[in-house]
Amino acid sequence: MDTLATLLNKSLENINKLNDEMNKLKASHIALMNKYNTSCQTIATLEKKINTIETRIDPSIAIDKVELENVMIKLCRENPNNIGPKGPIGDKGPMGDTGYTGPTGIIGKNGLQGNVGPTGNKGEKGEQGDKGPIGIQGPNGIQGPIGEQGAIGPTGNKGRNGEMGLTGDEGPIGKQGPTGDKGDKGDKGEEGDRGQTGHDGKQGGQGPRGIEGVRGKTGKTECNCKCK
Repeated sequence: MDTLATLLNKSLENINKLNDEMNKLKASHIALMNKYNTSCQTIATLEKKINTIETRIDPSIAIDKVELENVMIKLCRENPNNIGPKGPIGDKGPMGDTGYTGPTGIIGKNGLQGNVGPTGNKGEKGEQGDKGPIGIQGPNGIQGPIGEQGAIGPTGNKGRNGEMGLTGDEGPIGKQGPTGDKGDKGDKGEEGDRGQTGHDGKQGGQGPRGIEGVRGKTGKTECNCKCK
């Protein structure tokens, strides 16, 4: 494990060195690109100046046309009474070429936070906002302390038991009170003794005639005499 940790540390050191060298190369590349862009802009400026000189100076007479125009303008301003008719508006010159856009540089570190500015003036009071929803009822507060209980007075001494008085005469019978509520039904009592046999009843009338039965078979006459 120690060997592996050592190798990892060395690898991290090498990676950090490579990152530093890479950043240096990037910075050098950016510096070279900036110099290249500056050189290109300088060359473009010189080319424009040369083109301007070539267009402003007539090589056959070696006169600067712009300087000649400036002199003529000066003469016209100083002698307004001798100015001729206004000439037509000149043509608009060609638009210059757009310069080369350089590569984006490395983003620098964040700068220090600036000081807090002065507090601004208090703004006007805004309109009253909509009423918010009713919040949840908070918990009940802590119950206040109970007052102290007053002191209990001293208990008096118990007096002596008095002597029992004479038994009084029985008073008159009082009036009967109102009828009470009907009580619950009592349990069924035991079966009583059998009573005496009652008198015979009257003879009943003749009942209806019954259904006629099936007719029997005809009997045979047999002779039991000894006349034969």
